[in-house]
Amino acid sequence: MEFFVKYSTKLTDIILYPFKSLPSFWGILWLSFISAVIVLLVYKWVSSPALIRRAKNRIKADILAIRIYKDQWKVILISFFSAMFNVLKYFLLNLMPITVILPVLFFLFVQMEWRYGVRPLNLQEQVIVKVKTNGGTDINLHPTQFYKQEVKVRVPALDEVDFRVRILKKGKWKLILEGEGEKFEKEVVVEKRGEVLSPIRYSYPNLEMLLYPWEPLIRNPKIKWIRIEYPSTRVSFLGISMHWLIWYLILVVVLVLPVHKKFGIEF
Repeated sequence: MEFFVKYSTKLTDIILYPFKSLPSFWGILWLSFISAVIVLLVYKWVSSPALIRRAKNRIKADILAIRIYKDQWKVILISFFSAMFNVLKYFLLNLMPITVILPVLFFLFVQMEWRYGVRPLNLQEQVIVKVKTNGGTDINLHPTQFYKQEVKVRVPALDEVDFRVRILKKGKWKLILEGEGEKFEKEVVVEKRGEVLSPIRYSYPNLEMLLYPWEPLIRNPKIKWIRIEYPSTRVSFLGISMHWLIWYLILVVVLVLPVHKKFGIEF
């Protein structure tokens, strides 16, 4: 589990390194290009263009038969069920390459969400830090020059301690927590472009890790996780501001559709 999360994060860091100082759109464009290549290659190797084309032609023929013989209910009925069968066949033929593509893109989407779906914190901004304890361990925020604690709230019913913190320094630094003589750290990014923003640091391996970028495990039974709430954001290009996923899907379609015939691919 930790292996996949760690190396998918590191691989994405390497892939996006040339775009680290550029606006987010250019990193999304680059990842869209890589995704388009993956889609084209997987469809070329896994799908059957002849069978897909035949299913599409039969669907068109069934629809045409319904329109031409609209006064003959037997023909309409047969054509309708034939069209439904061929639609199902068409769906299944496209399902195989999709089942290969989705696991690869899942890890990419996780990385993109925490690079382009949220933004670094700003100076003087307030942020909520949550600590899930194990058995009601009392946690305190260690004072540093990077932040200032404003509010602390204990939630015994959830075994949780929450802090409202004001940001005082730019850069990438560690927020430090203390509990029963031990210290725990959580990475924080402030006004620094091109960084993956890890909202949570776990103490133990679990399936939820797959939904977040990698940050080393705390490996301490006294707490379960430390979470920081990064604000959501949109990606702007040419005066248009949209969620990164919309940009990504538009770019992949624009890159794939003009060339898929040259690859011998049928959708």
